[in-house]
Amino acid sequence: MVHGDVYGDASVDEVHHQTARILSLDVDGAAWPEVGRGDPVVGRLQTMFPGFRPVNWSNAYEATAWCLISTRISMRQAQGIKERICRELGASVDIHGHRMYNFPGPEVLAELETFKGLFGRKVEYMNALGRAAIAGRLDTAVLRAMPRDEALAQLKELPGIGEFGSQLVRLRALSAVDELPTTEPRLLEAVRMGYGLRTTPSIAELATIAEKWRPYRMWVAVCFRRSLAGGAGMMHSRAAG
Repeated sequence: MVHGDVYGDASVDEVHHQTARILSLDVDGAAWPEVGRGDPVVGRLQTMFPGFRPVNWSNAYEATAWCLISTRISMRQAQGIKERICRELGASVDIHGHRMYNFPGPEVLAELETFKGLFGRKVEYMNALGRAAIAGRLDTAVLRAMPRDEALAQLKELPGIGEFGSQLVRLRALSAVDELPTTEPRLLEAVRMGYGLRTTPSIAELATIAEKWRPYRMWVAVCFRRSLAGGAGMMHSRAAG
């Protein structure tokens, strides 16, 4: 059982549904141990990360912004830029004496003129993202209810978002539990190491291996990504604080 107290004027139902999705608690995990029993490699990952469920992005809007921020720079650099955006442009909340900073709303991104670390066309892309979110095109619940290909196609209509970014949002904001990433090369290396393969598997070979991971292919993929030294988790970043 998970208990939480809601502060502020948001409805309890709204907070309940969003929190459950973020913590992957809206997914029936009863068959998760069975996947490990059917595949000893997955079983070892489950032992390595006991009680694990992926922590998803707060919403599709912020996940998409992360894609734009992190393009062509290191994860550490991107985390630093995102945290500065939160501190300088976002609202803050005091949680038992600890101040946390939120990612700014779409109306802020829509009017953004410049920000240190956002080079090239990134500010232009952030402007377009803000406008799209204001227009309702980044509604997490709506995107999550769409068929996979339709959701990916709509996400790729956003400037600066390609195959990798659309999959990140689909997998880690919309919580597509039984879908498999095909644009994460480090996952392929983790699978090679986990199964003791002589060569890195192709995407087709990964799909064959992953049949044993159903109905939690995304969960297993995140576990594999975390198993690499220093891996924080597939296509994700830590929260600003």
